[in-house]
Amino acid sequence: MRITRIIGVLILFGVALGTSVSAFAQSSEDAIVVIEVSDPIDQRIIDYITTSLETEDVHAFILKIDSPGVSSGELAPLYEAVVEAGAPVISWIGPSPAVAYGGAAFLANHADIRSAAPGSKVGLLDPAVQRSGENSPSVRSGDDPQSFLSTATVLADATATATVGEPVIDGFVDRVDPALGQLVVSLDGSTVVKGDQTFTLDTATTRTIGDQQVVVASRPVRFIQSGLIDRLLRLGARPETAFLFLLFALAFGVFEFYAAGSGLMAFVGGLAMIVAGYGFATLPIWWPAVGMVIAGVAFLVWGFIQNRVGWRAALGGALVLVGGLTFTSTRPAYPPAVWLVGLASLASSLFIWYSLTTVVRGRFATPTVGRENLLGRRCVVVSELSPGGVVLLDGARWRATADRGIQIAPGAPVEIVGVIGLILEVDPLGAPAAQGQ
Repeated sequence: MRITRIIGVLILFGVALGTSVSAFAQSSEDAIVVIEVSDPIDQRIIDYITTSLETEDVHAFILKIDSPGVSSGELAPLYEAVVEAGAPVISWIGPSPAVAYGGAAFLANHADIRSAAPGSKVGLLDPAVQRSGENSPSVRSGDDPQSFLSTATVLADATATATVGEPVIDGFVDRVDPALGQLVVSLDGSTVVKGDQTFTLDTATTRTIGDQQVVVASRPVRFIQSGLIDRLLRLGARPETAFLFLLFALAFGVFEFYAAGSGLMAFVGGLAMIVAGYGFATLPIWWPAVGMVIAGVAFLVWGFIQNRVGWRAALGGALVLVGGLTFTSTRPAYPPAVWLVGLASLASSLFIWYSLTTVVRGRFATPTVGRENLLGRRCVVVSELSPGGVVLLDGARWRATADRGIQIAPGAPVEIVGVIGLILEVDPLGAPAAQGQ
């Protein structure tokens, strides 16, 4: 009896599993697959789109485009995959105010049906790939790229943009659909010829709801996106985010240097550097700007060590800000977001000047020694006092400053002559130190 029940359960499970697999297969076969194309396009996204277009048993593909262009990568395989896809490919630039610049505009051009939301922008065709400077990509058979420049929307040259509206942009936008749902429904009955195959789209049906007849989508719409690792790396795919993660890496590195911790901040800083490095590898970086950012952080730390808000801090903050604003050479396609660069620059300055104070207090202060017991004590210079630096007192590190602006080399004995907050004022013992310049 028990065996019979087990067999019965297995049969029912098999039937249910078969039904589920059949339903899934039917759903996959009937689905309209939406591939999101956003942010600057690089080789990883090109490979992702190309692989996605090889999916079988779908009714149609929709490329949902909102991209400032192609930062790096080979475009020919991507365009070829769009043309040779086993189902109709529809490009939709939206929702407004979406953009399709450079290589992203030519990606929309290669689709079988080309749509956009009103108010979206297309243009900046030159260059099609920012990092390589490629400016002559292929266009879909039968299309003339110059038609884009001669439309009634008036583009003076390939470095200009046009706003989608009425009329549409010849060669890149054939129709206007305000929303993705409206696009899906309006595609019903459209005919697409790909090679020797003819596809008739069946995307909508009429239903009676109450006393009214409404047109609704007849097929499931499935959104797909790249994998988790790709999404993590592509956090650094935009100029402002690559700059932001570089600042994270540098600030956390400084924090780890001063903190006597377990290395957690160094680990986080390492991850931030990996994401920033992805931006370095894919974006058209203006390397002098990266140098300015690194130098700016160094000046900020130098000013912090000196314990004074002077020219070092001002110069450091200015270098970080200017470096962030000129981080890439992608203008006018996708310059860094000014507000994010400004916010990140301000936050890095505040972090170095104020957050590190708590760290230094915890590492360099010795709570068991009272102020009255510090005066007259002798200690050894660990890092050069010029005039600020670090001294070693009873095995504990203290921030110190040399009185009267003199310079004292590491290893020299000094005497504590005063205490200001957590900073010791010291004078040299023995041979006189060199006078500061």
